[in-house]
Amino acid sequence: MCDVARCLATGLQRSGHGDSCRCPQDIWTGHWPGEAECAEFGWLYGPGLPDLNRLYTHATWDPAARRWIRTEPTSPTAPAPEGDSP
Repeated sequence: MCDVARCLATGLQRSGHGDSCRCPQDIWTGHWPGEAECAEFGWLYGPGLPDLNRLYTHATWDPAARRWIRTEPTSPTAPAPEGDSP
């Protein structure tokens, strides 16, 4: 089994997961799984270097869409300046 193949139910590495999973076969696209989402979210160490650790920490796998969905906010919420009240 290919070490790069993903379980399409969980988004994680397919090798070594249980035989009870009936997920469809992953198809190799020529790109590392999660690479496109990292580029889309701007999670890169540099050109062509996806931050897959951040992806697995700050995104969730959507089995219906067969892609990672960002769960961290797009921009941090800045605290209101002291003394300001609504």
